[in-house]
Amino acid sequence: MSLLYSNSKLIHFTGICGTGMASLAVLLKQRGHHICGSDENIYHPMSEFLSQNNITVKSGYDAKNLEPVPDLVVIGNALSRVILR
Repeated sequence: MSLLYSNSKLIHFTGICGTGMASLAVLLKQRGHHICGSDENIYHPMSEFLSQNNITVKSGYDAKNLEPVPDLVVIGNALSRVILR
């Protein structure tokens, strides 16, 4: 957990377009972390909310979405088992 108390860490959220995940992502962004994420379905209003907070969202759960390599990956609880290609 000490990672969350230091600034400038890259945190990637899978399933970032869910209400809880997007809110947590923005909170951590406001605390100085670098945030990015991916989701299978990117819809308004979450896409706009994340964009307004300068958070990049990539489509899908492909392993290439984890580049650059993050310091921490947060996996959304709404995800079923996903195999990264």
